[in-house]
Amino acid sequence: MYVGRYPRIQHGIHSGMLLLLIFCHSLLFADATLDNTRNTIQEWVDTEQLISLEKKQWREEKRSIEDILKILSAEKRELNQQVTLARETTTRADEERAALVAQLRSYQEISTLLETRLEDFERQISLIDAYLPEVLRKELSPKMARINFLSGGLTYSASERAQTVLNILSEIAKFDRKLTLTTATRTNADNEEIEVRVLYLGLSRAFYVDRSATVGGYGIPGEGGWQWQQDNDLSETIARSMDIHESRLSPDFVLLPMKVEK
Repeated sequence: MYVGRYPRIQHGIHSGMLLLLIFCHSLLFADATLDNTRNTIQEWVDTEQLISLEKKQWREEKRSIEDILKILSAEKRELNQQVTLARETTTRADEERAALVAQLRSYQEISTLLETRLEDFERQISLIDAYLPEVLRKELSPKMARINFLSGGLTYSASERAQTVLNILSEIAKFDRKLTLTTATRTNADNEEIEVRVLYLGLSRAFYVDRSATVGGYGIPGEGGWQWQQDNDLSETIARSMDIHESRLSPDFVLLPMKVEK
């Protein structure tokens, strides 16, 4: 009876030990699995942190790159504007240079033409110098000295020469439009020099008379200078015309010869 129970007891003990071993093994396996899980989770967390850090760095780098691109884009626009402005400036400079070259060429042509005209005017003035009244020649002598044909080889600029020519022609025209009363010396019948008054009627004719109105005559321009002809019969008429000119007498008609046949 007792013998029959012991095998069952032994079998129960063996079964309990087996269960205990299985439990222990399960506990050991569970611990290993938990460790693996913890390691896996830690690795995942580390990976997520690394990914988050990489994303943060990438965003920062992206912003930096975008800022650099904006700066480069702005610099590109500015460079394009500068290039466009430089092209426009170069175009304007080329146009202005072409205009200046054309203007310079025009000035050179005008200068050449002016030089030719000046030579013509100076030549004509040098030719008519001898035909001018002595009083006018004295007034013009400083200006005449600046004419190349009369200046002894002195050279003046074109502008100076042009101004001189204009001044001389203006003075000559002014003298020709008016009556000019002056004094001079003439030779009488006894070949003596006497002081006379001379009235120039422009550049065409002149009359002279002495203070006593006994010696008188007239003058006309000629190639060798003014030619004077004594005619005492005109003395009183000439003296009267001069008194009227100087307002010593009332205005009146005076008959003087304007054409004399030699």
